[in-house]
Amino acid sequence: MKLKQFLGNLNNLAKEAPEVLEFQVVTSKDDEGNGFNAVQYKPSLGMFDGHDFDSGKEANIKPNAICVN
Repeated sequence: MKLKQFLGNLNNLAKEAPEVLEFQVVTSKDDEGNGFNAVQYKPSLGMFDGHDFDSGKEANIKPNAICVN
């Protein structure tokens, strides 16, 4: 999912139910709901290669993703 679509979904949810703005944010371990974790950190920009995420601290990294936790 692209950030534009993700933000649109969040904005729509907040418009429909403003009380959610005070809810805790969690991530799902997988699509079957086998585990959940609270989001602890602010989003970070980096490169995702399909398996690993690099926060771009090296000069040759070109960001292509945003990590939410």
